[in-house]
Amino acid sequence: MSTPLHDHQKFLSALQFAAERHRFQLRKGAERTPYINHPIAVAHELTKHGETDTDLLCAAILHDVIEDTTCNEQEIQQLSKEILTAFGEEVLLPVMEVSDNKNLPVEERKELQVKYINRASLHARKIRIADKICNVRDLWEYPPEGWSKERKAAYIQWAERVVDKAKGVNTTLEQSFERIAANTLKHIMA
Repeated sequence: MSTPLHDHQKFLSALQFAAERHRFQLRKGAERTPYINHPIAVAHELTKHGETDTDLLCAAILHDVIEDTTCNEQEIQQLSKEILTAFGEEVLLPVMEVSDNKNLPVEERKELQVKYINRASLHARKIRIADKICNVRDLWEYPPEGWSKERKAAYIQWAERVVDKAKGVNTTLEQSFERIAANTLKHIMA
């Protein structure tokens, strides 16, 4: 049986694991913030909207480690085993569900997110929505260098398609995305 102390230790272990995996990475924005800030923001977004499940929060912290810190299938398999051993299947599965295949072209990866998110687990759908909230907010606060208004607007429109297909898991989280998307789009196009 899980205890609060065990839950805190598991979450902090996931945070430490993600921090180690992302230690040399920076976000795309002009500020070039440490990458680990993003998974922390995703987990924080979930907690702001009432999510307290430790496995969900661990998966949120780890949601980009496979996608953004591996280069090939062998590395993906090794890292998956490490996550499974350290955190369990309840954490690994949503991480795998939200990990894009970086061997595919960007547009194909984006369409696969739209196509399959409604079949994903509740945890994966919640993570995907929180991830989109953070990414859209970053378009306003820390915009990627060289992105035109049109490219930012297209990203928001695509994120809206993903979130629309993921809906039905946390109303306040979904409403938060809608507000942030609308406000960011208005700010970008002003």
